[in-house]
Amino acid sequence: MRQPRYHANRHARRAEGGLAARGPVVTAVVSAFVLLASSTAFAASNHRWTGGHDAPGWATPARALYFAEGTTRNGFEEYLVLRNPSRARSSVRIQYSFPDEPSVGSSFIMEPLSGSCVNVNDAVGRGKDVSVAITSDDGIVAERQVYFNYMGVWTGGHVSCGVPAPGNTWYFAEGTTRPGFQEWLCLQNPGASDVGAVITYMLGSGENVSERVVVPAKGRRTVDVNAALSPGLDVSVMVRSDGPVVAERPMYFDYEGAWRGGHTAAGTSAPDREWLFAEGTTRPGFEEWLCIMNPGPGAVAKVEYMFEGEPSIVRTYPLKERARTTIPVNEEVGPGRDVSLRVTASSGVLCERPMYFLYRGAIEGGHDLAGSGRGEKTWYFPAAGTGDGFEAYLCLMNGGRDSNRVRVEFMGTDGAKRKTVIEMPARSRETIDVNAAVSGLMDPWIKVTGDRELVAERPVYFSYVPKVELGPFAFASWAGMELASPIRYCDYLGAVFHEAGRDGGDGRPNNPQAMQPLGRCLEDDNPLRLAPGVSKDLGGEAAYFIEDSRARGTFSTTACDVMAKTGTTVYAPVSGTVVAAESYLLYGRYPDLRVRIQIDGHPGYLMAVLHMSRLLVSRGQRVEAGVTPVGLVRDLVPYFNSGPDPYTREEGNHSHIEIDYRPDLGIGAGDTAETEVETPR
Repeated sequence: MRQPRYHANRHARRAEGGLAARGPVVTAVVSAFVLLASSTAFAASNHRWTGGHDAPGWATPARALYFAEGTTRNGFEEYLVLRNPSRARSSVRIQYSFPDEPSVGSSFIMEPLSGSCVNVNDAVGRGKDVSVAITSDDGIVAERQVYFNYMGVWTGGHVSCGVPAPGNTWYFAEGTTRPGFQEWLCLQNPGASDVGAVITYMLGSGENVSERVVVPAKGRRTVDVNAALSPGLDVSVMVRSDGPVVAERPMYFDYEGAWRGGHTAAGTSAPDREWLFAEGTTRPGFEEWLCIMNPGPGAVAKVEYMFEGEPSIVRTYPLKERARTTIPVNEEVGPGRDVSLRVTASSGVLCERPMYFLYRGAIEGGHDLAGSGRGEKTWYFPAAGTGDGFEAYLCLMNGGRDSNRVRVEFMGTDGAKRKTVIEMPARSRETIDVNAAVSGLMDPWIKVTGDRELVAERPVYFSYVPKVELGPFAFASWAGMELASPIRYCDYLGAVFHEAGRDGGDGRPNNPQAMQPLGRCLEDDNPLRLAPGVSKDLGGEAAYFIEDSRARGTFSTTACDVMAKTGTTVYAPVSGTVVAAESYLLYGRYPDLRVRIQIDGHPGYLMAVLHMSRLLVSRGQRVEAGVTPVGLVRDLVPYFNSGPDPYTREEGNHSHIEIDYRPDLGIGAGDTAETEVETPR
């Protein structure tokens, strides 16, 4: 069972610094991950997306790699990080496939020991769910990195190394529909014919649920696992198809209402009796789990917990038939320990290790990894994982009974190299600070070689600056028209709808209008004041909240606070003419700036935009919805936002918008009064 235990202790884990991303469709990797030159002008976001991900190494270069998951929807930035680790040139071809349109491709040459990065958003355009197949004549290693602002409220990133070939059977040990978790299953069909697949959900209770889907030829199919199952379940998944497919399982979460993020895992093609995990920790701010899927009859699993400089701990667990078992690693080994895992079972099983964290008291998120079925003598990582805002570690596990001499090479594309030699005792783990190891190297990557088999992983924690230019998106509608968010998706911190004041402080009624929120309602604390005809979960890109009553006598969606960092650009939510760009006293006490826009086609109806530190429009100016900047978000914290917003858990600064029927303030109605629109809570 997942229970929060260590949330109160929000100290750091490890150290150092590091990333960023954007560029031409294919470009040399300039800084370990995706620090690329911008192909279009784009002002840097005020909002960093924080999170973490964990990648295993590649034991050998592959001539084919498949990635089922991928998207360029608003709030997602996707990259392919490639490395040619050989001393021969390699011809590379990338094929992109989509749910409902023809696939497209590109090709290029990779020089010996070179790295390249593909900006998938640039390669395929906006708003696409996309799977990827990569082929090369001499073999490469690769990762697909995705950074996101999921639904506008959960930031993070995940990484996958892909799989070398499609298959007819795939397994996933981890999965849950508990509150705060959204699980998806992505199926990629690189073949020329449609393929049928049966998805079997194996629950912790031993109950199995199945559904059949069709994956289109050279296309991709996405399955909403939460919709397929009841809420509150832990679930493992088995996919069996009529023809070869590729399967991947992304999950997004608000873990125990404390840590938000997402992780992904490629499917495992077959059960095994042994699984190895190099990374793992129970340091303050980390919660680690081990998920074991048993697709066969009842069995027993032995888990050996290995540490740095300490004896191992061995525990045994019964496994139900065709069911999933979850082990809380923090409880098994105690707090404050870095730990590797070796799982051996009496029959074939599948294993994954999800971890959730608050890293260094500031970066919240989670990552997940399917175990390695065996150790290897060599491991490649296409990038070091460092750069501005990124902190990377290399975790090594010697699961054998003999000591192992391990050589770790950090290589730059300019020919510079650093090598570390480690003598690893039997049944032990080691952790290397990658940022410190690669300092000064150009485009660093990693090769690990042991005298005997070992396992290597590279966990990364980041504060990522969005780099892909995003277009406007609708966060609500009114009178049959969509309302553009005043905050772009890269800076969007969530929307909180609430009751607007009845008047503007000038003794005249504002007649505030109820807006129809678009997106997924995460919480409605004022259901009795929902306006007739307004519904929840109508569809849309972002999530939103409805605040509890302010006792104003208006409907619950007559105003909206769109959260953003101080200084973020505010855009016009509607097209129309500015009838006021003015200063006023907020609550009759605090200096503030606002804009009122006469909405095109709706005489007398004004869009009010409040809480700006600087105005970028003037009276009489034409504005276009989602395109014209009207101001910058004001710092409200010194006035009345002394703590985080209870819904978004952000600082509380925001752009307040509402639609009022004020024909007396419209075009030709004279000057507007400099009084407040919003009243105190």
